[in-house]
Amino acid sequence: MQSVLLALLSALAILGAQVLAKELRQVPGDPYTVSYGSRGLVIDGTPRMLTTGSIHYPRSVPGMWDSLMKKAKRGGINTIDTYVFWNIHEPTKGDYDFATDRANLPLFLETARQNGLFVMLRIGPYVCAEWNYGGFPQWLRHEEDIVFRTFNGPFMREMKRFTAKVLEVVDSYMPENGGPVVALQIENEYGDHQWETGRDGDRYADWCGQTAHEFNTSVPWVMCHQYYRVKHVIHSQNDFYCDQYLDNFHKEFPGVPDMWTELWPAWYHRWGEAPAHRPIEDISYAVAKWFAHGGSYVSYYMYHGGTNFGRTSGPFVPSSYDYEGFLDEYGLENWPKYLHLAELHKHILDNEDVLGGNPVPAPETLAGNKHIYAKTYGTPSRDYLAFLVNTEQSKAVTVEYDGLKIKLNRWSVTLVRRRSKDLQPTVLYNTATRSEQVKLAQEHPASFEHVGLPDADDADDADDADSRVLDVDSIQWRPVHLPTRDKSLSAAAYSQPPEQISITDDKSDYLWYQTTVTLPASCANDRKLVIRNAGDVAYAYFDNEYAGFQYGRQDFTTTYTFDIPESVEASEGRQVSLLILSQIMGIAHNTRNMEAYSRGLLGKITLCGQDITMGKWRVQPGLEHGNLYDLPESNSSAWTPYHGHTDVAKQKSRFRWYAIDLDVEALLESEHDLTGSDDPRYAIDMASMTKGNLWINGHHLGRYWLRRSPEAKDEPLCKKPDYAVRYSFNTFYRLNCGDFSQRYYHLPRSYLNMPKQSGESVKNTIYVLEEIDGEPEKISVARRVSVLPEKKTHSRSWLRRLGCFVLKSALVLCVIAAFVGLGGVLLNAYKKWSERRAYEQVGSSSEE
Repeated sequence: MQSVLLALLSALAILGAQVLAKELRQVPGDPYTVSYGSRGLVIDGTPRMLTTGSIHYPRSVPGMWDSLMKKAKRGGINTIDTYVFWNIHEPTKGDYDFATDRANLPLFLETARQNGLFVMLRIGPYVCAEWNYGGFPQWLRHEEDIVFRTFNGPFMREMKRFTAKVLEVVDSYMPENGGPVVALQIENEYGDHQWETGRDGDRYADWCGQTAHEFNTSVPWVMCHQYYRVKHVIHSQNDFYCDQYLDNFHKEFPGVPDMWTELWPAWYHRWGEAPAHRPIEDISYAVAKWFAHGGSYVSYYMYHGGTNFGRTSGPFVPSSYDYEGFLDEYGLENWPKYLHLAELHKHILDNEDVLGGNPVPAPETLAGNKHIYAKTYGTPSRDYLAFLVNTEQSKAVTVEYDGLKIKLNRWSVTLVRRRSKDLQPTVLYNTATRSEQVKLAQEHPASFEHVGLPDADDADDADDADSRVLDVDSIQWRPVHLPTRDKSLSAAAYSQPPEQISITDDKSDYLWYQTTVTLPASCANDRKLVIRNAGDVAYAYFDNEYAGFQYGRQDFTTTYTFDIPESVEASEGRQVSLLILSQIMGIAHNTRNMEAYSRGLLGKITLCGQDITMGKWRVQPGLEHGNLYDLPESNSSAWTPYHGHTDVAKQKSRFRWYAIDLDVEALLESEHDLTGSDDPRYAIDMASMTKGNLWINGHHLGRYWLRRSPEAKDEPLCKKPDYAVRYSFNTFYRLNCGDFSQRYYHLPRSYLNMPKQSGESVKNTIYVLEEIDGEPEKISVARRVSVLPEKKTHSRSWLRRLGCFVLKSALVLCVIAAFVGLGGVLLNAYKKWSERRAYEQVGSSSEE
């Protein structure tokens, strides 16, 4: 007994250090459990506060994943969120790809595990995401009798089969195998759609919950933006703000955690729009208020937006999906936003034991104003974390809380912490106050610097450059030839223009329509071609003479009007060949009846007022000879040296290819003086071109379009932001009005052929498919740069650092001493008791 007690007392001092060093479960590690309760997902028996960042693996290259996750973790993120994209994993039914390049989901999950990050895996498999067809593969629409996203046998069969395949692929990344996946999602924002589908929608939603349950996974399932009750899933929220939903949620779903699966820190934009902006004070206000009201999980959609490579973007969505995330499209920190929210994350995670270990408190009104209140977790006046909320948009107020006078900025949340031994509380953070470090970060926005140009600010000086990364003196070009009936147009004729996607099967953006028309007498006064109910873009040719191009907008078909070119004789009775090239700019990602989504020439067509819809129409998918989207042969004799814009001005179709060699040795030479641990990030500056597609070494970088957004005078949302305005789709701010919607196009370093040894010659070729006009000799390469803001130094900073070190050391010693002291007291008491007992035993023996 004595030896046991001595061992316990001796271990007591060590216990102090162990308590200080205690860490909550992170991956990688041994198998663990995941469940849930009212205060969060319960991981290894502990309710957790999860700060989550959305990073979509197909929107960045594998070489970026590790850096993205390390930066996210440094920014206070402990969980990564991603959708699973059906159409990149099963492009052909039954033919799966979970290993190639950006489709390597297992590698993405392993990267998260190695970085100690949890994962929310949103299988869907409908994802929306401004992604082509919402993630659905094209073959799905051809399944017999299928109707998407409702109680439909063929759809549910295929959805369940793919979900089962994903679960099979990610099995080794589940918690029972020490993996990072702590939650799964089925469907996506079905509440927005369910009401439109009636009883079948209700039955389908219930089926989703039951199907998820029957998979018998070791982690909970979520359905986001789900307004109607569904068994076996956690209902989660998506919005700019979500605390307003929680009072009702707690009543309807007791014992269920509050999860915010999409907090939108800005918004995506489309071609012809300026990027959206949301003030960081408002984002942090929304997050802090969410945790104040009981939230335990928040996910930023997007933390890193990335790039819509190839043809993966939704209708009229640019190749850039930057989303004004915390890490920009290239993976660099968006400094003010990144730092300001990182500070908030730190305070939330430092105090997750207080948040997770206490029930959601009732609000305490402050200053006699119901719009100003406190939410206090823990024991008031002793040991707590308090959120002091000021929802007033126009005025700050000073309140007294626990003996401390605190200024609450307008539209802000202030975090106040007091521990049991503190003499007074400490103000940790205010969402509307930028720290010195955050203020400094505003001086260092990310930017582009041109590589190989004498003046980094002026790409137009390219002709004077002594050294170029792009070999613009040896550009090759070739025209895209117009289709002809005898060579490429379909032999079979249609009685009217067929729907486009049924012909191209989304293997190409392009479909040619051709017919021959006998001109009526009305052409003498009316030389117009009118195409109704068409989308998304159309180019018209009369007798191979170019008549222009027109475009519509997302989710709507449009009426196009073209004039017969003056060079084309329009006399009565003359036969004219009419060619129309229809182009799709991405397939709808969020609409009803997606299985029936249609594009092309869908409505009435008139020429000189005469209806020509019915007739003999022939088609050709792709641009040339049935070549749907493959690059032209680089060694083809059709390629000729480019000697300037006059070479191509008379080219009939206007479409042409350019091949430009990239000198990777010159690129590497430019990196010699760079500092930092990350590889440099590059883009192609396309300001001299108009519209088309871009490749590097066979990798399709995406569509480009040098389309400007409205000038500030024409855009009401282009104004100085006020953070205290409730953010919504109608009130968000626009930045850089009047500039191109996108000028720079991501050039991943991993897509470049690099020499394996010094002096080795390697070839890198950029292919440009230009649809309208441009000056390829002015295309250039730019490097994305961002300066790390450093803390300002002070003349007595060494003394302050010394003071901080002494105070922190003293704090640690005091805690350890407390344990050691208690052990010493008990040990001394035990010794005295033992001595006294021995004395009494001796005395008793003497009396005997």
